[in-house]
Amino acid sequence: MRIFRLIATPVLLLGLLAFLVWGAFWGWRNLTAPLPTPEPTPCVTVTTDTVTVADVSVRVYNGGFTSGLARRQASRLEDLGFNVIRVGNTDERVSGTVIRGNEVNVPAKRLVMSSFTGATFENDDRVDGTVDVLLGSDFGGETDPETEQIYQVSSGGSVCLPPSPEPTDSPSPSATATTES
Repeated sequence: MRIFRLIATPVLLLGLLAFLVWGAFWGWRNLTAPLPTPEPTPCVTVTTDTVTVADVSVRVYNGGFTSGLARRQASRLEDLGFNVIRVGNTDERVSGTVIRGNEVNVPAKRLVMSSFTGATFENDDRVDGTVDVLLGSDFGGETDPETEQIYQVSSGGSVCLPPSPEPTDSPSPSATATTES
């Protein structure tokens, strides 16, 4: 029995130590792991004849070396009525101005493009209905703000708009109630 205790005690302690090391490793790995990114909310396809600047959500990124360019252009786009949802830098280096969005969302991209001179289109597979503006080192400039900020969609056209963060209005019970006389 004494030999069993002499062998069992160190084996048990080594097992507990191994379990403690494994737990610490597992905990550290989960603590330092990046947070999962949420799935993008799909856009809402709406049939419309016109797209206005209020319908377009824009993200503005500086892809060049001019400090503060994205912030200045985002402020200008907000003054024009666009919904600017993000401003920042990108690691992707671009030479001019690139307007990027979903292939379905051409009217919104054209409307954003009308605010910049020398901009080019790029399509990607995003589903959220936003439009990215990447401003490069050879920024072409901006257009006259007096231009009409409405884009006419071809007949029977549709546009992909970001979903509204606010719930839609529903009739209140008092509005739908009828009075009896």
